[in-house]
Amino acid sequence: MALAAAGVAVPSPAEAKSEVENKEENTSLLEELSLFMEKLKDVYYGAVRLLTQDGFCTHCKTAVDTQHHAFIPFYYLKNGLEFRPEYVGTMKRHVWMKSLMEKKLTLVLSLHDTLYDSRPVSLLSEKEKYLTVEVESKSDDMWRSKNGMTLCKLRPFAREFLLEANKLFQMHVFEHSHPEHRKEVISLLDPQGTYFGKRIITYRDSEMKNLDLVLAEERGVVILDDKLAYWWPEDHTNLLQIRPYQYFKRCDNNKTWITKVVDLFKTRHPEFSYAEERIDEDAEDGGLANALELLKEVHRKFFTEKDEDLRDVRALLFPLES
Repeated sequence: MALAAAGVAVPSPAEAKSEVENKEENTSLLEELSLFMEKLKDVYYGAVRLLTQDGFCTHCKTAVDTQHHAFIPFYYLKNGLEFRPEYVGTMKRHVWMKSLMEKKLTLVLSLHDTLYDSRPVSLLSEKEKYLTVEVESKSDDMWRSKNGMTLCKLRPFAREFLLEANKLFQMHVFEHSHPEHRKEVISLLDPQGTYFGKRIITYRDSEMKNLDLVLAEERGVVILDDKLAYWWPEDHTNLLQIRPYQYFKRCDNNKTWITKVVDLFKTRHPEFSYAEERIDEDAEDGGLANALELLKEVHRKFFTEKDEDLRDVRALLFPLES
């Protein structure tokens, strides 16, 4: 539910800008939620309870039947935290107003096959087994998982991509990969929480990836993922699909003869992985470098549009043909 529909006055752009400029830059999302709720409590509390923690209203501590009122879990922000649907819409609107003032859009990133690749040691091909010895001497773009059973490889240009994208987007992670691998990748790429903060959404939050759990209006959200099928169909128009990063050899036992024939005409020879050939994706002209250029163009065109009501990343990602 939008602010106006809920009977709450929507702040003007000038008021929103003043509010943003007066906040400390390192205010966390949870702190921002608390500040925003203070402004809404006189309108909502007493009649409607919007946030619950472990089943109790965060304001009056009354027990709330969250299932009956279809509360949405936001456990990635804090364990046990749930929002009433209309509050989610209100917060999305708030983030939209803030993004217009800061000229920052929202970027939702996948990790596996987008920013890194992994392979169990037991499934490495014969030509890849040299990596089990060399991994210790490699730079920090390759590592062995803590249990020692998997090799992980960072995609070329991953660090540069995050550094540049962070200037134009507030970034989230939406990832369904192995929890241990996910934590290791994030600790490597964002050890101080500069890029993602608490905005890390996993399969625990939702079995199917969707933008309902992203606190930003969909018209200002771009998804960067290599797998379209993992997302709700209604979110496909927000998705910029990147070529999957596959450093290690994939098993092709399920390929039909015609699929193998088609593979012969691809630019890279399908019989060998990057690891087997001891090469890697081109950092300057690879998937992430090209994606960054597209994201910069979307950002530029979005904020060039003078009519704020017409600003929509979906129209830029999938323009209607005349």
